[in-house]
Amino acid sequence: MKPKNRITIAGILILSGLFAIHTRAQDDKLSREMTLEREYDPTIQDANKINRLPEIRQPEIIRRTIEYSQFTIPANPGKEITILPSGEIMTAIPVNNRRGYFNFGGGMFRNLSGDLGYHFLNNEKDKLNFYLSHRSTNGNVEYLQVPGEKQKARVNDNLAVLDYRHQFSPAVLRLGGSFDYSLFNYYGLPLGKWIETPLEPIDSLSNRTTNQANQTIHAYAGIQSKEWTKVGYLFDFEFLRFNQKYGLLKNLDGADENKFTLRLGLSAPPGDWDKRLGITGKMDLYELRYAINQDIIGEFSDVSLREITVSPYYQITGINWKTRLGVNLMYVATEFGGFPNANISDYFVSPDITFEAEVANKTVFYANAGGEIQSNDPAGLAKRNRYMGLTHFIAPSYTWLDGMAGIRSGVVPGLWFDIFAGFKFTEKDVFFIPATDRATDSETDTYIKGFNNMHMAFQPDASLFRAGASLKYMYKKWVDFSLKGIYNEWSFGRPDGQDGLSDEFYENAKAYGRPSYEVSADLTVKPLNPLALTLSYYLGADRYTYFAGQEYKMKNINDLRFTASYNFNETFGVYLKLNNLLFQKQELWVGYPVQGFSAMAGINLNF
Repeated sequence: MKPKNRITIAGILILSGLFAIHTRAQDDKLSREMTLEREYDPTIQDANKINRLPEIRQPEIIRRTIEYSQFTIPANPGKEITILPSGEIMTAIPVNNRRGYFNFGGGMFRNLSGDLGYHFLNNEKDKLNFYLSHRSTNGNVEYLQVPGEKQKARVNDNLAVLDYRHQFSPAVLRLGGSFDYSLFNYYGLPLGKWIETPLEPIDSLSNRTTNQANQTIHAYAGIQSKEWTKVGYLFDFEFLRFNQKYGLLKNLDGADENKFTLRLGLSAPPGDWDKRLGITGKMDLYELRYAINQDIIGEFSDVSLREITVSPYYQITGINWKTRLGVNLMYVATEFGGFPNANISDYFVSPDITFEAEVANKTVFYANAGGEIQSNDPAGLAKRNRYMGLTHFIAPSYTWLDGMAGIRSGVVPGLWFDIFAGFKFTEKDVFFIPATDRATDSETDTYIKGFNNMHMAFQPDASLFRAGASLKYMYKKWVDFSLKGIYNEWSFGRPDGQDGLSDEFYENAKAYGRPSYEVSADLTVKPLNPLALTLSYYLGADRYTYFAGQEYKMKNINDLRFTASYNFNETFGVYLKLNNLLFQKQELWVGYPVQGFSAMAGINLNF
């Protein structure tokens, strides 16, 4: 689809949204954005208090539940949906005025989990919070493709966060930063062992013991006006530095990234408080460096990436309804050091429309249509898939349209539901498949022993239709049940400028690595006030991958977990967690099996 046609379609969608919203009855009732993650009354509260500008992220120090990165799955799956959590029911000690918290647990496969947090300042004007988190595992797992053969899987994630906020009379100031350090090994099965036509390197050339290291430093500062100010404003600056220790082998340095982000916003009522005109802007500047794949000398490829999004909008609040009418104007420019003929610049437009209205008692209809740039920078890709090979530049993804409509209701006491459906179109979306790139000696043109079973990005133009429903039920805080299911239907096309693969290949491609069906369920029972029992289940079905010219169907993920927690008082609590109760042999990525049955026990403290 050509850019001109995409812009035309986006314009038609925006005008259609404007017309639909204009024809809505004025006696509809506005509802603020709701989620089923908490109990809610889906009716508007304080209709004039509308969000004038995007909220600045404000990390808060909280007592975490005993979830410890689900080491039944060494790296958390990118679930399309997230199950409704039990919140404070699971293991949190009842709220008190203590300044700090600590929890620690250990279990099979040398699984360890710990959190330490403290409120240094916590008053009306100043909040200074600090916390540390640790998640690690170091145990053997068995390959699905070669029964009986095991390999040690290591993951060691550490995060430190410091956040300060000061309340001025008309505004909020925030300052802070974080440090994230992660160690892991590429323990995945060398794929040459089970592909019919084996590809080098063979098992003897695979390095599965060396620990890769990802390091991220993040700093931020910003100021934002409060809701009641007549003129709304936002100024926010962030800096992120990411680097990976190794490239394709230990002799190569890994990817390097510096990211500078600036957010600006301004808004004001054009007379009446129920209307508001505004504009927001975001600019991301990336300086990226990638190790050259087939050279062990240490040369690098430098890439500069600029992304700019400007979003003017008009916001209207009625008695029973609320809408935001806007458009996202986006620009992307890429410059390749030493290769000016390869430089790329592009722009596109997407809608920025939201609408909410109460159509019946405690029942809300909502619809939204948006779009965005997904940078696909090394730091972002590493968060999505730690086994991604960050060896070369991955083009940004452009979401021209991401629309969703649905109905939320809490009309029955103790029962809430959400039914929704939507459509999304993304140019050069990212799907992870096993890579075929290997490190070679430039003089002998032979493979070198290095990391194996890294992943690369498959980037088709992707259209997604999705539909699903959520349900939550609570009975007198004794029983808390939630269920969510979603269906994803994908179709693909060749992206502009893509050579080497046929149109037929793209038309028959699958959403590699992503499930078509997902079901999540969570049941918490409190038979006694200090005791909570939780059973959680996740199903990810109909998954595929692609490697060496062949398509493979992957085994479904069936993850059943049980948690028992007991709080003796406001200070001390204990818990027990059992994972993979179905004793499933399964893998998150091809060749990367997850742990079998495991148990963990730990403590929670408030101080």
